[in-house]
Amino acid sequence: MGWSDFKSETYLWAAGGVVVMLALVFALDFTRRRRLLDVLGHAPQLARMAASVSNARRAIKAILFVIGVALVTLALARPQVEGTSDWRQRGIDVAIVMDFSKSMLARDVYPSRVEREKLEAEALMDAFAGDRVAVIAFAGGAVKYPLTTDYEAAKILFRGLSPLDMAPGSDIGEAILTARCMLRPDITDDPDCARTGGRGHGGDPLDEAEARAERERKLEVSELGDRARAIVIFTDGEDTEGRAREEVEHAAALGIQVFVVGVGTTPGDRIPEYDRNGHEIGWKLTPDGKSYFTTKLEEGALKDLALAGGGVDHYFRDDPRRIGVEGLVKTLGSLKEGDVSKRVIRQPREAYQWLLYPGFLALLVEACLSDRRRSRRDKAVQP
Repeated sequence: MGWSDFKSETYLWAAGGVVVMLALVFALDFTRRRRLLDVLGHAPQLARMAASVSNARRAIKAILFVIGVALVTLALARPQVEGTSDWRQRGIDVAIVMDFSKSMLARDVYPSRVEREKLEAEALMDAFAGDRVAVIAFAGGAVKYPLTTDYEAAKILFRGLSPLDMAPGSDIGEAILTARCMLRPDITDDPDCARTGGRGHGGDPLDEAEARAERERKLEVSELGDRARAIVIFTDGEDTEGRAREEVEHAAALGIQVFVVGVGTTPGDRIPEYDRNGHEIGWKLTPDGKSYFTTKLEEGALKDLALAGGGVDHYFRDDPRRIGVEGLVKTLGSLKEGDVSKRVIRQPREAYQWLLYPGFLALLVEACLSDRRRSRRDKAVQP
């Protein structure tokens, strides 16, 4: 353990100044007294008084006083010693799944379904404090941003993203699969996770580097404890593949709670069409080309997913009139928190007591110590 710093440089300089000043004061006082005795040394009464004073004791008292004041002043400078402490960040792991299929271009909620889900997702992330968040954007396929506490970095994935950038279709099941593989990195024998670029390896043998990485991931999961994991899905419910419920049940079996936020209205709206340059050119037609296609919020299907993911209270309907995720935030806040991150950090510790107590002791001894010689009569009465 070594000294590393002083919090107050003012008192540090003051301690040095006090030592120099007191040393000069006592040196001048001793010199003045010696000269005075030289001048008045012929007076018998003065000689008897001087003989009763011990110069050695006076010197010791002066040294103790200087040391005591210096140590107390140094203690006020708040010396620090090097130390470490365990830093832990508490929270839950949340995967935010966002629908970027073409039906999300509908404008039955302002300004559109896709823009509304972006605003809702940002509001949800702004309400987090210490939780880890992953983002998955899906349509016919899924793209992802890994678990992080850097929410602004995670928002970059979807802020500039549009359904026009994604593959056609709407595969909710693929998005949930990707999310559960990210939330459970300790599951390494799932071939589906290997297919999505997740943690699983599908039973294939691992080389030495991969095996070491898997052991480290398992150790990380075990050390961070049993915290809650959740998937939050923003979608209108249109699913072209039909395996969403199966994936929700799989996630629930792994201890992951699934929450669903329905974006859109039950009357629905038409879907705008765009050309290659991103210019709106009309509305999507039905296959017969005689009428416009209308997309509706599949609320029944979404409630069914929420029931499989944890209960009827796991479904939230997006309010077309306002942006608000208060109910969802409150529900997520009731989940069990655990250590999402931990590390050993350098943290200096206060060490003023190592200077303050000796300083007070030196001043106490100085105050109790007399500068008078002990008389022969005092010595004689001693047993």
